[in-house]
Amino acid sequence: MRTLSERDASGLLGFVTELHELDDPLPFPPRLLARLRQLVPSDEASYSELDPDAQASILQVRHHADGDDEIVAGSGHPARDEKSRLWWRLRHTHPVCGHRTATGEWTTPYKASDFATLSEFRQTPIYDAFYRGVLDYWLDVGLRRTSRRTRVFILKRHGGRDFDERDKLVLKLLRPRLTARADAVVAAARAAAAIAELEGAGDDAACVVLCSARGVIEFASPSARELLARYLGIHSRVPEGLLAKSTFFLAHDGRRLHAHVARIGRRHMLVLDERDTRVDRLTARERQILDRVAFGEENDQIALTLGIAAATVAKHLEHIYRKLDVPNRTAAVAVLTR
Repeated sequence: MRTLSERDASGLLGFVTELHELDDPLPFPPRLLARLRQLVPSDEASYSELDPDAQASILQVRHHADGDDEIVAGSGHPARDEKSRLWWRLRHTHPVCGHRTATGEWTTPYKASDFATLSEFRQTPIYDAFYRGVLDYWLDVGLRRTSRRTRVFILKRHGGRDFDERDKLVLKLLRPRLTARADAVVAAARAAAAIAELEGAGDDAACVVLCSARGVIEFASPSARELLARYLGIHSRVPEGLLAKSTFFLAHDGRRLHAHVARIGRRHMLVLDERDTRVDRLTARERQILDRVAFGEENDQIALTLGIAAATVAKHLEHIYRKLDVPNRTAAVAVLTR
């Protein structure tokens, strides 16, 4: 099993420290990607957020070896220019992107050479259209995919040697810390949106809790108080151990409470969301199909995107209905979204 040198361990510690102290509205700004590029030597380090269902870019942040930085915040709408549409059409021919799309597996670090030789990679349509003369070697790792978003760190090299197992190990060790940072940014954004909504619409506008550093509840919407009482049996104080987390989950009577925690000055904001736990019975593939059903895709569209037969999609849907104890796709989507 590959191990890291003392120098590598020191570099990881410095990166994690900087990540923990990061104060930036972007989850991963260019200066952090520059540090990542130092940890895993490469010509470019980037962070990409996409909505595959809508075939849309949400956020692209890049740092190049020549010092150039690039930040592109997408509209979240489907790509309109021909180059972007071409990339989405060819995406499945990329050795790593194609594997992740087909399997739904996003959190394992992969090199392009894990699936194809350099010669084979250079013969793919996407390489010919976008990467020829720009890169030879590719390494990426993803964070957990949400229902409408993929989040991936990509490292590229042009010439020289391929990435190796040491490089993959660095990304594997960093991934939990990167996930925590991404979750914290999402929680802070939700908290800010919840506060704005509360200011404009009264106490019932959002399921939020504002408490002191020690957990004393200073404000809670009525629905939030009901959830805290039901899941934790509390009315006045949130345990400090829970506030130390960026997210936590609690189950009760076939339902699950998702709590996102964000620090606002010396206070904590909790955004609460209750969901049906029946969704947890689904496999990764079944969840992938149900997500596409929720987006309005028919069986033939789903089959084409995932590279499987329409009959296979129908069989997966039968299993989904049985696991969720629902009669049809409309009822299944309702379980997913409520």
